[in-house]
Amino acid sequence: MADKGQPARTAADGALTVDELAERVGMTVRNIREWRTLGLLPLAEMRGRVGYYQPDVVDRVERIKRLHNEGFTLELIGRMLDAGDEVMRLAETLREPFRAGGGTDEQATKNRIAEIAASLQELGLSIDDFLDATVKVRAHTEQIAAIFEQVWLDSVWQPFIDAGMPESELPRIQETAAKVKPLALDAVIALFASAMDAQIESGIARELGRLDDRGG
Repeated sequence: MADKGQPARTAADGALTVDELAERVGMTVRNIREWRTLGLLPLAEMRGRVGYYQPDVVDRVERIKRLHNEGFTLELIGRMLDAGDEVMRLAETLREPFRAGGGTDEQATKNRIAEIAASLQELGLSIDDFLDATVKVRAHTEQIAAIFEQVWLDSVWQPFIDAGMPESELPRIQETAAKVKPLALDAVIALFASAMDAQIESGIARELGRLDDRGG
């Protein structure tokens, strides 16, 4: 028998008591029980006077935590759980197409930036200045991603939720998620190219004006 005050031993099949589950996922026992009351977690299997959760409940809790941290309410998560694993998987990947760097290997992105910096250095631009600029640009790309994400949520995801998350709509939702990122990227590139051209033209005109003032 375990000493008083010591945690109970995990069952031979890996099942966890509520205390062990809470410790494993970094939550309080009270929150675990609250989620169970809301129907987000299955009832514990009673073995004698002790309730045990199967190990796969850990993955379920982690999935719920990720979605809750992303801004999904517990009520909405409960509805998605009722709708099935496919809806849950879709929700878990919902925001990735819009985040700066979402779906892109971070090291690959750094390598590409280094290649661009080297090419710009050959053109006479300062690598340090360019890298400083990328830090500033990254902050703006996060904002741009958030804008497109909101468009997605308002135009595609929310109507899907309001309709009761019909299973027949899942293929369309998945297809839209796959296509939106490249289209959003094309839009950003087109807008940036136009803005860059205008900036260069105004910059050249400004510098020519300064030269004329000096000459005068």
